[in-house]
Amino acid sequence: MTATLTHTAAEQALIDALDGATGWRAQLREATQRDGLPTRRNEFWKWSDLRRAANDVSGAGRLDVTGLDKLANVKDGDRIELAVAASAGASAADAALVVPAGVSVTLVERLAGAAGSLGNWHMVIRVEAGARLDRVVITDHDADAIFVGSAEIELAEDATLNQTMVDTGARLSRNETHVTHPGQGARIDMGGAYVLAAGRHADSTTVVHHAGPGCQTRQLVKGAVASGGHGVFQGKFIVDRIAQQTDARMTHRALMLGEKAEIDAKPELEIYADDVQCAHGNALGTLDETALFYMRQRGLPEAKARALLIESYLAEPLDQVSDETLREELKSILRARLGAVS
Repeated sequence: MTATLTHTAAEQALIDALDGATGWRAQLREATQRDGLPTRRNEFWKWSDLRRAANDVSGAGRLDVTGLDKLANVKDGDRIELAVAASAGASAADAALVVPAGVSVTLVERLAGAAGSLGNWHMVIRVEAGARLDRVVITDHDADAIFVGSAEIELAEDATLNQTMVDTGARLSRNETHVTHPGQGARIDMGGAYVLAAGRHADSTTVVHHAGPGCQTRQLVKGAVASGGHGVFQGKFIVDRIAQQTDARMTHRALMLGEKAEIDAKPELEIYADDVQCAHGNALGTLDETALFYMRQRGLPEAKARALLIESYLAEPLDQVSDETLREELKSILRARLGAVS
């Protein structure tokens, strides 16, 4: 006998909000009806209990997206700005982007969840042969928001994906990316940085499926977490038997800025080919006290010196953003948050 799932108020609110939905939103509704929201029992969500985090969400909300008109008739050199804002309550929205062959495009997604929100945002992206996508995801959630952003990205041969994420957390913030990598001259660079004050949770989860010969992938994620904050990194590289001569490197490094900071990391390699160069690394530590001492000897107040050291540490993944104005904006976002954690 199969036990009947009793839905929480948040689950029922999401199911009701998606009544009559099609496509990805219909799939989300069906999964929520069948399984409820993910909990720690789900290995893919073992450090981000969405069902528990959403226990006081009880009604339908709105997820408003501006800039969707820019996803049509994409041209070389376009910069597409999407503002995705979730109001209080349960909501979901999705969109699709095709980057035509030979075209270079910048996509900036600004995700904002209000207090009491349970927002779900999903992108489906196809990067055609010889095209380049620079994707930047920026979160600006209320501390009491819950927001899940996800993307399915497929590359064609000779395509390039350059993705950078900056996450300052929420009650629960999760950014999830699934990429299908064909090899054949295609390349992926994935970077990210997170800064978490007390009470904020950020989850960066990525899966890159290397499905053809000659894949190149680089991933670097860095974070800084204050006491009472919780950072999660899950990265997985799958290398098919046909994906010989794959060169894939994954690195996660983070600073624990207090005794009660929490960081969970799970880098994984699943390799079926034998002629590959694949590696993953994970390092957690504390701020360099020697460097802090020398900076204070030069007259800097301790809080300022700590903030400068953390900012310098986190800057590396952002340096892959080629647009200087956008790169400096990302750094300024981290800089503004560092006052709360340093």
